[in-house]
Amino acid sequence: MKKIWISIVVFLLCFCGIQSVKAATTDFGLKTSFTLDGDAKEFYIDDPGAVTADDYFLGYKFTIMNNSSCGLNMKLQRMALNGNFYTLSSKNFSGSWLNLSAQDKKSIDPYHQYRILIESASNLCEPAHVKGFYGVGYYHFD
Repeated sequence: MKKIWISIVVFLLCFCGIQSVKAATTDFGLKTSFTLDGDAKEFYIDDPGAVTADDYFLGYKFTIMNNSSCGLNMKLQRMALNGNFYTLSSKNFSGSWLNLSAQDKKSIDPYHQYRILIESASNLCEPAHVKGFYGVGYYHFD
């Protein structure tokens, strides 16, 4: 008799009382590969609000190669109404970073312009090769 009641309870818990919530995330959609041999490189991202989502985040996943002489400073920035960019997040990377391990992500608001700014720490740096993904990721519930 106990086995019948346990079976009924398990059935009700598995199929009637538990609801699932699914979430979907799209990864950074823009791919790049460049050699940083000057002072800075910047990527502009316009209005991520064109895609409906519950949460937006700006970020990058880069592989940095041939960077033995100096560090790179990578900033996630937002444009203000006066046209100036303000830093949301800043990270310094020195040396080589393999397998998309140089990464950062910051939650942002839609309907603004953003940029990712990559600067070398000094003018005496050798050219560093950077490749990977950047852009806006979208998080929404299904």
